[in-house]
Amino acid sequence: MSDPHVFTLKELGGMYFPLASQNSQSRQLKRWIELNRPLTEALEKCGYQARQRYLTPKQVAVIFEYLGEP
Repeated sequence: MSDPHVFTLKELGGMYFPLASQNSQSRQLKRWIELNRPLTEALEKCGYQARQRYLTPKQVAVIFEYLGEP
């Protein structure tokens, strides 16, 4: 995925955790974000808020930078 675009947390969570249940995919991704303080800080600089459901292209790029592409 070389061209990041808008994803929902659920969609992106599904890419990182394809074997998890649909209900837990976004929760697991949010947990990864919360536990990785440098990632959280980088996302916050891009306007990320904890209750956000949609990720901007810049936020997706930051996640890919810190976690690698799924």
